[in-house]
Amino acid sequence: MPYESKGILIKTVSKKLGRKQILQHVHLEVQPGETVGITGENGSGKTTLLRIIAGIIYADQGEVYVNRKKIQPGFVGNIPTSIGILIEHPAFLPQFTGFENLYMLAGIRNKISKQTITDCMQQVGLDPNNRKLVKSYSVGMRQRLGIAQAIMEQPQVLLLDEPTNGLDEAGLTMFYELWSEQVQRKTAIILVSHQKSEIQQYCDKVYLIEHGHLSLSQEHRTSSWTIVLKSMEELERMYQVTPTLQLTDRVHGNPACIISGTWENRAQVDHYLKQNNIVAVEVNIRT
Repeated sequence: MPYESKGILIKTVSKKLGRKQILQHVHLEVQPGETVGITGENGSGKTTLLRIIAGIIYADQGEVYVNRKKIQPGFVGNIPTSIGILIEHPAFLPQFTGFENLYMLAGIRNKISKQTITDCMQQVGLDPNNRKLVKSYSVGMRQRLGIAQAIMEQPQVLLLDEPTNGLDEAGLTMFYELWSEQVQRKTAIILVSHQKSEIQQYCDKVYLIEHGHLSLSQEHRTSSWTIVLKSMEELERMYQVTPTLQLTDRVHGNPACIISGTWENRAQVDHYLKQNNIVAVEVNIRT
């Protein structure tokens, strides 16, 4: 029976590489707007699973659906077209610039303009007019270029393998903002990482691959925060973006409310407020 929902569905997928059983009866579902994390030791099968979803390699058993389309061995038409991929170390032609690399890749499907490529490079902090060749890029610059390539066709599904590898503090901020935008666009995201802090920050659910099996290891719990606002106008704006808020007593004469969500720390709440142009006087977690 066809899979009727958008996003990703993996049903009882198994895969051997040589004589080694990499994946055994793996089942996973990722809904639009959901970020699912996958962790595990090196060689546990994390990247293999991403490659199967992307149609780069095929499962020995089981079924994979991406946006209702079944991924099957065969001609190129079976490869999902609404998918963005950053797997392992981004590979680009070293003798060309970053813009030239993205322009050539975009030409395969011919879906986007030069301006879109320019916008994506600027979004990840790269200058599209820079004539530096990719062979002279730092690790962080290559990673930024890989992220730009993954998002430039506005995919409905994103597969990200260690996406913050090599990024400095400014790069991490850039990635957080980009990820937030993708979630708002209802992109289904799988994020592979060995960094526990990264998994906790971004993911709604976290799975562990061990001995070929995929098991749920963590679901985010909701946290509640008291937000003291600068004015009633800020409170009204807060209500527009967070209609589930609860009003509470004023603090030092300022209006205040309680909001709940999957924020892990104060920085994430601050980012949420800034993103929605809300000025807060105080932000405190409720215990």
